[in-house]
Amino acid sequence: MVESRFLKLPGEIREAIYHEVLCSVNNKFDAGNEYKRYAFDLSLFLTCHQVYLEARTVFRRDNIFVSIESPWPEAQNHAAIDGYVPIVLSNEKAMRFQHMHMEVKINVPNFTPSPTAEPIPRFVVLVDDLPLFTEMWYYSDLTHPSMNAHLQVTLVLHDPYALPFENKPIPKAIQRKLLEPFGLVKGLNDVQVQGEHYDSVEKTMRDIMAVPYPKVETCLEEATRLKDEGNEALKKGQYQDALRLYREAFLQIMIVCQGRRRSIWGDAYFQVQCRGGQFNEQNAQLVRLVLRIRLVSNTVMAYLKLEDYEEAIFWGMRTINLLQLNMDGDDHHILDFPGAAETGKIYYRTAIAYKAIGDKLKARELLGLQSGICPMIL
Repeated sequence: MVESRFLKLPGEIREAIYHEVLCSVNNKFDAGNEYKRYAFDLSLFLTCHQVYLEARTVFRRDNIFVSIESPWPEAQNHAAIDGYVPIVLSNEKAMRFQHMHMEVKINVPNFTPSPTAEPIPRFVVLVDDLPLFTEMWYYSDLTHPSMNAHLQVTLVLHDPYALPFENKPIPKAIQRKLLEPFGLVKGLNDVQVQGEHYDSVEKTMRDIMAVPYPKVETCLEEATRLKDEGNEALKKGQYQDALRLYREAFLQIMIVCQGRRRSIWGDAYFQVQCRGGQFNEQNAQLVRLVLRIRLVSNTVMAYLKLEDYEEAIFWGMRTINLLQLNMDGDDHHILDFPGAAETGKIYYRTAIAYKAIGDKLKARELLGLQSGICPMIL
């Protein structure tokens, strides 16, 4: 039998090849509308016994899996669509999967499912994507106040590759990646950590959990600061920096922008009057709304400066369509809106983008609407 040329390569080169083939980045695919999923190609394991053993070692080293069980069947879609969490496995495949370093079990205390109920849904994610999941959970609790007060969470750690007689904890660095993201999940009814683990890592997680949510006033002031920094970058011609700062400003008011996708969280959290600070005695939700419109207006301007007219149109029209929907198609009602001036800028700047791509009819339509909303835009 002729020895494989591949097996004649130095071990370090073979290991680098295994990493390229089996790493998560190269096994992530577009599931449509910028959503991502994983689909690992494990055909390499079927070549020969030596390659199987070598590739398996690299795969186990480079990919740490976490399973999540929730009593709500829609939890997986919520994580993938609203939280941008790429899913590795779901449904029956996730139920059969046994290679998790941690199991996350979400329960409602004193809730007894029906004897005929389906098994608790499970899905599997990579540890590197766990912060996306806990961030989504963080925003969900702000959107639905006191949600976490009704939930019990158990985090079960174990090394899926340890021999039966071994009783050693997962390496500390991996434990940090598994537990510390859950510091964002605050106000739970109860949280338990099971399995061999370092007390110091659990304490760090619980210390982060104990940090309260930021004050609404702080969120609004920080978003305003970042917006102003973005405006300065825009004036200096640093357009990509401006866009980055605008995205960070959106995040401060709990609007997560991922490419063209946008998730708006925390409406209930902002339904208060500001107490102290820059926006004292103002309605926080109204301040937030005006900030949103200013950030959209400035984002459209940044894309115009970059001559990225398609993005300028996308951002502008998304807001224009939402405004028209909320105004029942009568744009003149926007005159009564505190953000009318910035709204007029969105119409005007979007019209400029349409003109730049040769759609003068749409540009004239938007300019006509803009003139009725806010004649003075500069």
